[in-house]
Amino acid sequence: MLRDLSNRLLQFRRIFDSVGARMGGVILGSVAPVSVLGGVLVWQDYVHLSEASLRRGESVRLTADRRLRHDIDRTTAMLETTGELDADGDHTMRFLSLAQSASGMKYCFLAELDQAGGVVNQVTSTATSGGGCDGVGGRPTGDKTFAEVVTSGERAYARVVAPIAAEGGGAPRFSTGARFLVAVEPLAQAVSLAGPLDSAGGDVLADATAWYVAPGGELSPLCAQCAWSRPPKRVVASLMREARETKSETASLITAYSSYTYGPVAGVGAILVATTRLPSETHSLWMLGLWILTIFGLLVTGLIGVMVAAHRLVVSPLRQLTQEVKMWDQGGGFEPVNARSTPVEFRTLSKVFRRATGRLARREAELERSIARQNLLIREIHHRVKNNLQIVASLLNLQGARIRAADMKEEFMLARDRVRTLATLHRHLYVEGEVESLNMGRFLAELGPQLMEAEGEETRALITLQVEASDIVFPSSLATPMALIVSETVSNSLKYAFPNLSPGTILISLTQTGEEVTLVVADDGIGLSASQGINDREGIGLQLIRGFARQMGAVLQIDEGAGTRYTVRTTLGGRGAETG
Repeated sequence: MLRDLSNRLLQFRRIFDSVGARMGGVILGSVAPVSVLGGVLVWQDYVHLSEASLRRGESVRLTADRRLRHDIDRTTAMLETTGELDADGDHTMRFLSLAQSASGMKYCFLAELDQAGGVVNQVTSTATSGGGCDGVGGRPTGDKTFAEVVTSGERAYARVVAPIAAEGGGAPRFSTGARFLVAVEPLAQAVSLAGPLDSAGGDVLADATAWYVAPGGELSPLCAQCAWSRPPKRVVASLMREARETKSETASLITAYSSYTYGPVAGVGAILVATTRLPSETHSLWMLGLWILTIFGLLVTGLIGVMVAAHRLVVSPLRQLTQEVKMWDQGGGFEPVNARSTPVEFRTLSKVFRRATGRLARREAELERSIARQNLLIREIHHRVKNNLQIVASLLNLQGARIRAADMKEEFMLARDRVRTLATLHRHLYVEGEVESLNMGRFLAELGPQLMEAEGEETRALITLQVEASDIVFPSSLATPMALIVSETVSNSLKYAFPNLSPGTILISLTQTGEEVTLVVADDGIGLSASQGINDREGIGLQLIRGFARQMGAVLQIDEGAGTRYTVRTTLGGRGAETG
């Protein structure tokens, strides 16, 4: 999981590897805070506009609450004052009639009732109260003044009940045989929402509908003359459920076309106000949307313009400079970027790099000429060394021919063969053109016949030399001792393995396995132990073989069986340890 996370972070970092991506990130990062702030402000404006109808509904509800409270308080004060008067029925009715006239004939039921709810005296007017409201007078349910909302059919009424003072004075209270006063008026008239909202004017219900909500969810309109469409039952149920779940007992809901506000009113019930979006609000929302699109379009256009300008003025010249550097790195020339649209820093960098590459090119040319002269000198040295070695070998050959003693003549011939081997080695280095390495397979293919050539025709007729060498490239530090080992082992086999010119075979094998190189020089002669009876083979030749093996860091192994077998193992890149 950590590896996957690391890989994802690495891929994310690679996205911003280029200058264009980083500049784009910087530009977007600088614009992001302003965009976020503008988005928050636009969202606040949108919320404010979309909730305008909701605020108007809440204003209607609060207006209804204030007016109903005022009406109930006034009615309660009137009834309590009338009930406290120590007067007979005629005087009570006279006071009630005066109150009805003073109220503008708004009560649809104003009467004096007994304890059972029977009408003792009644003052009723249907002129402005919207008709009679018989059946909603009710009867007292307590011993104090109270106000409530009752419904009859689809209409709601505000009812206030107050006791009449008992004979002998005292505080009014309900008791057996007591009488009480009841005032009933349509709730729509008590609330008076058809009037202006405040002193500034404006119809409260211009773009709203208001409904009294009974405890069971039944709705009664607060406008007797208005033909309103009822809110959906699911909306009413949702608002009532939300109000029960909140401490404020209020709830609100915004739909696509309407807003609903639900809450208590005057402590006697709850009302629901439905408002629709005003044309001015719709126009404001459309203008806000158009403004958002305009700002967004300008922002995107500006970002695109900045990105294009940054690409043309910064990214493109930098890519051109990078391309020129890549072409120079691949062996081509470097052309400085001098366009006027390129920033002066890039032009300066291009010129400085041009001068640096020029100096570097001149220095490389000087080094190449110096290396060529050095190689020429080294080749000339090798050529001269080869010629000198050949001269030395010829001198040794001439001197050996003048010596009569066999032992001394043999030593001269051995020295001559070693010098010839070195001369052949230097000639191969010169011909190949490499002074640090040598193709050992080709070298051994020439060295073997050269060693046989020095022994005479009779020896060549009886002894066969086989060379099985792969084309293995040796460094010169290993090639020289390896060549001398081959020369010494072959010379020993020619001189001691086949006494009395007996026929035989000498094998030179060079193979490679990985970094390990194995040299095998074997003969099918009389063997090392048997030849010691003829001559001492642990002479300078065998000592040289061991010494050259140590120089190479190689493993030397000498085996006897059907002849003598020399095995030398070494590595081209390392050093081994000698064993015998």
